[in-house]
Amino acid sequence: MEKTSKSIMVCVTNQKSCERLIRHGKERQNENINLFVVHCVQTGQNFMNSVFESDAVEYLFTAAQLAGAQLSLLRADNVDDALVDFASQNNVGTIVMGASPAGSENNIVMRLQRRLPSIEFDIVG
Repeated sequence: MEKTSKSIMVCVTNQKSCERLIRHGKERQNENINLFVVHCVQTGQNFMNSVFESDAVEYLFTAAQLAGAQLSLLRADNVDDALVDFASQNNVGTIVMGASPAGSENNIVMRLQRRLPSIEFDIVG
């Protein structure tokens, strides 16, 4: 399948970095590529690590909308499984993520890279 027909998935975790990651995903997009902004939390947790969940979700929705992206908020018992499933179901060719903290041996980036070897990971520092 052509690279141009693959989607871009921007994984966001908190308000501090999400605009920067969304902007980076938007810069990589061309007219043939869908842009998805995805935030997944474990069942029972607040979105965006905020007790003001509705404000955080509204902020994320606005940032995604301004970039012309489709926002998906996911809750799952297993975040890794949910992100892998989303990438597979939406023909994702590139995943944009923030860098994990230095020294993290089994961080989410590494776990997803092992499970999605055919997808390009664009790690924004």
